[in-house]
Amino acid sequence: MKVLVRILKYLAPSKGKIALVVLVSMLTSLFSVVSIYSVLPLLNAIFTSDKTVAESVVENDTGSSGGEGLEVQDAAAPKSGIDTEKLKKQVRQAFESVFYAETKQQTLFNICLFLIAAFFFKNLFLYINKQLIFAIQTKATKKLRDNVFESIIEMHLDYFNNQRVGNLMNHVYNDVMNVQTSISSTFINLVQNPFAIFVYMGVLIALSWKLTLFAFAVSIIIFFVIRIIGKKVRKLAFSFQNSMGDMNSVLQEKFNGIKVIKSSAYEDIEFMKFRSFTKDFRRLELKINRLKNIISPLNETLLVTAIAFVLWFGGLQVFAGTMTANELIVFAFSLYSTMGPIKMLGEANTQIQLGLISAERLFAVLDAESDVVNGTKPIERLDHTIKFEDVSFKYRKEADAPLVLDHVSFDIKKGEMVALVGQSGSGKSTVVDLLLRFYDVDGGRITIDGNDIKEFDYKQLRRIIGVVSQEVILFNDSIEQNIAYGVHGEAEHEQVVRSAKLANAHKFIEDKPQQYGTLVGDRGIQLSGGQRQRLAIARAMVKNPELLIFDEATSALDNESEKVVQEAIDHALQDRTALVVAHRLSTVKNADKIIVMDRGKVAESGSHKELLEKNGLYKMYYDIQFEGKQDGQV
Repeated sequence: MKVLVRILKYLAPSKGKIALVVLVSMLTSLFSVVSIYSVLPLLNAIFTSDKTVAESVVENDTGSSGGEGLEVQDAAAPKSGIDTEKLKKQVRQAFESVFYAETKQQTLFNICLFLIAAFFFKNLFLYINKQLIFAIQTKATKKLRDNVFESIIEMHLDYFNNQRVGNLMNHVYNDVMNVQTSISSTFINLVQNPFAIFVYMGVLIALSWKLTLFAFAVSIIIFFVIRIIGKKVRKLAFSFQNSMGDMNSVLQEKFNGIKVIKSSAYEDIEFMKFRSFTKDFRRLELKINRLKNIISPLNETLLVTAIAFVLWFGGLQVFAGTMTANELIVFAFSLYSTMGPIKMLGEANTQIQLGLISAERLFAVLDAESDVVNGTKPIERLDHTIKFEDVSFKYRKEADAPLVLDHVSFDIKKGEMVALVGQSGSGKSTVVDLLLRFYDVDGGRITIDGNDIKEFDYKQLRRIIGVVSQEVILFNDSIEQNIAYGVHGEAEHEQVVRSAKLANAHKFIEDKPQQYGTLVGDRGIQLSGGQRQRLAIARAMVKNPELLIFDEATSALDNESEKVVQEAIDHALQDRTALVVAHRLSTVKNADKIIVMDRGKVAESGSHKELLEKNGLYKMYYDIQFEGKQDGQV
């Protein structure tokens, strides 16, 4: 119920159109009934009687028909209160008078014109109704999709570490599409069709309330069967949506890792794995469709069974003289005509269940809370110092989980270049993540100019920091747009060019066919590793950051590319506050301060010269890299 209420909130802005849908649905239902059933007795009278319609109407007016049906009706009329039989006869006579003509041929022509007009207006209102419903559902699901994407994109980094990308993609696309289809089914089947059923029911009750009550009792069985199937579909739908998300994740993982797959000649193995996955996926699809596809024929069988019992019961009424044969035929035809709306109601239940499952998944995403709570204090610049004060942190929150940073303290003064070095897993990149507030510290605090960074708006904090990491992420856009991505607002072309020159990227960009308008391809595939890295430096520089961070920016490059990129880094670091994380000590020899990390702690710190004189860990790393005591990097 809570899920339905929340979906209704997304429909609330379209309440005016919803009211219009209700009105148009009523008109559609009315014309649906009028276009088919109201002319049936007249057509029957024309093709089975030798009298003209004028004679028939006059005969009805004078009450001289003398037929058995009228005698039955008169006998069945109540002696006090409202005479329903007389009322029905008056309504029928009033309707017949609309088509009144002197000849049967002219009356038939009038009826045909009426049929054309009735079907025209019915289909006109049906078209308008569908357009209104589509406008409502797309408006609601656009807002829902936007909210889901916003919620996901605003989540803390640890949330993405615990989620499969394919599942997140499935939320934004498939789950929202299921909700959209569900909204459409709900409007058509819970607004439009009920009106049609209501009008049909009016006709049925007018003909025989006893027979209608009997038909209603038989129909309860149908809804009971629909309810049971709906529950089973709902359960399978949840598994289906999860499997769809898993498939997206598998595809993305394999396509992103295509080089590894091919270099390992693992195509056949991956294909066999995927075949096994799709086999299970197909089995689940078959289960769902087996239930979905049985609903329509089962409904029709049950409805025809209900009509057969109604004809049996109605035939007894005709034999007893409480109902005419003509009325029974009209009643059976009207009851059969309700099959369409009732069948659609049954089928809609399946789609609505799928939509509810998807809505539950979406609202779970919307209700997820970030572990990193944003601050409110603005920050636009770094005036003095960044300090890590006795900082402790661990990724897993269990009591026995190991600390990644263990009481780490150091500072970065404005204008300084501070380097972090150490073995893999010593906590260097974690320092960067904490400074950017991707995570919050478990102990101690990080301050900027004496203020805890938790107090700052973390978006403003990140805007004054430029980051160049080992893994360069470029978007499938032009070179200029990738460089300008770091600017909030529109970046001038001259600003982009200036940043590219600082990053030693301008020359190779000018050599490209479209220069700054050249598309880089998916993940920058059209560029070399060194070119991608220089674009990343330009992107960091374009916003003129207060603090520049290089997180192992050259570790994945060959010697030639490293030299070019290192020159770009040297240009970028001039007169800037910088934090450089590095494996290769050659890139940090000129740092004002070098901090050596070891197992999550600060082992030693000082300048390059001071650390060599200490003859500690830094001296050992230096000897390994420059004196060839053993191969490899630190």
